[in-house]
Amino acid sequence: MLSQFVCLAFATLAAGHGIITSPTARLAGAAMKAVCGQQVNNNLQSNEYGDIQQLMQIGASQKDFDPASCNLSLCKGLQFDDNTANIQNFTAGQVVPIKVDIQAKHTGTANVSIVDTASNTMISKQLIYFPVYTSTATDIPRNQTQFNITMPDVSSQCSTSGACVVQWWWDSRESDQVCCMLPNVK
Repeated sequence: MLSQFVCLAFATLAAGHGIITSPTARLAGAAMKAVCGQQVNNNLQSNEYGDIQQLMQIGASQKDFDPASCNLSLCKGLQFDDNTANIQNFTAGQVVPIKVDIQAKHTGTANVSIVDTASNTMISKQLIYFPVYTSTATDIPRNQTQFNITMPDVSSQCSTSGACVVQWWWDSRESDQVCCMLPNVK
């Protein structure tokens, strides 16, 4: 079964100030600006490492922010319509290498999973889980910035491009930040 994966960089939804650098992640564009507003768009374009909480604070104070259409907890509001040229094809069982760039360590947990974009819920078990991620007490282990996931068979749930994403989710209660990256799966 074929799985298509569109990497949505959500600005890799960074809570601890990190992004996915490979595979190609989602980028901001006109569709994102239209629903998230000028200031959220400007902040994300000037600092893709920024955290979701900061974007939520900015959005809440802007008249051109549409919270019903700009779900910042899903790909930092980055829209599929801006990223249709970034679809990559993977097959169920294929091993996909992931690279993460961390600019500011914040101890937390992290995982990678497949998420249904309509409901923003996980549709498969976590593909990888880190119970302690980027601890401020130690150097970041290489396996937290370069690791592999194995694509599950999600063909029945993700047959339409944009219906699902691969999400890197980093949650740091130490600094009350959340980060994530969501790629599209088909």
